[in-house]
Amino acid sequence: MTRPADHALRRTLSDLMHERTIPIFTAPVVLRSWVYLVNDAERATESQWIAGLAGDDDLDRWRHAELTGTGGSIWERHGEFSTYLTFSTAAKTPALLRNNFGFCTIRTEDFHWLNGAPGSVFRSVEIVVLPHAPKPMTLQSHIDLTSAVCCDAFDGSARIWSDFRMHEGGAGRIYVQDKGLRNDELSRLLQSLIEIGHYRKLALLGFPVARDLMGWLKDAEAQLNAITSDMAGQAASQQQILDRLMTLSAEVEHRVTSVRFRQGATEAYARLTHDRLDSLREARVEGFSTLQEFIERRLQPAMRTCEAASRRLDDLSQRLGRVSDLLRARISISLEVQNQGLLKSMDLRSKLQMKLSHLVEGLSVFAVSYYVFNLVKYVVDPWFAGHEDLAHKLYAVIIIAIVGLAWLFISHRKRSITVEAGE
Repeated sequence: MTRPADHALRRTLSDLMHERTIPIFTAPVVLRSWVYLVNDAERATESQWIAGLAGDDDLDRWRHAELTGTGGSIWERHGEFSTYLTFSTAAKTPALLRNNFGFCTIRTEDFHWLNGAPGSVFRSVEIVVLPHAPKPMTLQSHIDLTSAVCCDAFDGSARIWSDFRMHEGGAGRIYVQDKGLRNDELSRLLQSLIEIGHYRKLALLGFPVARDLMGWLKDAEAQLNAITSDMAGQAASQQQILDRLMTLSAEVEHRVTSVRFRQGATEAYARLTHDRLDSLREARVEGFSTLQEFIERRLQPAMRTCEAASRRLDDLSQRLGRVSDLLRARISISLEVQNQGLLKSMDLRSKLQMKLSHLVEGLSVFAVSYYVFNLVKYVVDPWFAGHEDLAHKLYAVIIIAIVGLAWLFISHRKRSITVEAGE
């Protein structure tokens, strides 16, 4: 039996389920991750940079990894940012405990991948995983426990500490105690912790945009209110109102276009953050906030501001549409009134022209009769020479006949023209 042909995307989509995993399965682990914001102009440079590191121009344009038995480095490209990650499992637990719990083991200046990397650093975090419960006083020298987050994850298989502050070396710090993680749980836990921090901070990129938008919306709404007031009070001409309305509409559409991507990205990052938080299956540690509580307490107000700005912008756009419809109806009614006045004026002019045509018609009868009578007179005069009285009597009869025939002729032509026009 011949094997059926595979779909072109079968292998790609199957491999997709296993991408973006960190090949770390046992503690101790020291890990550091960076987020670089990369604009469109820097993407080509980034591809060349990664190809140069890999020594291969045909590398995967989304992910590149160099792994060894005791560590490795991974680069990943995302929509508007790229991530760099490096980790080591070579150090032993006692050595890490003596050396600042392993923090500051991996430094930016020692990671050659970042030397000249395109983009700008947006976030960096250090994560240390040890099978050791730290003493609070010892951990306090590395993480501020007075404002720290501490919780159990993966149904109590790990405990997490972090204070969400930037420490020496420009990185945040997370300490993880491995209390019995199995199989790929450590890999999934580290991936979730990294993504929670990345997406949380990326979501906040929309907050300054929303705050600026709020200030502009206040002025734009005041302008729209002034336009509607002038429309209601007829304090300005329709042309002036239309010009102001078109200017404001153009500004609103420009704002919608300029902030739409950031609004959508903010919403997506916030949803991803909550999804990753749910995947941790957190449990409370007495005296501390959980990760979800800490992040929601700070992230949700910013997201609510972004949502409010988005709603106000959409509402302003809809109100502009309604005002435009009202102005369009008002202009349409004005044009209809003008058209009615124009039709009345045309009707009066047509009636006047009809009266003039009747007058001209009467004059035309006499004019035609006069010229025809003169022609007849030239013919008749020689026959009645010396009989002027008889000639005058004949002329009277001829004049009456000519006038009658002329009137009948003109009336007939008028009716013919009217019938042709009607057809």
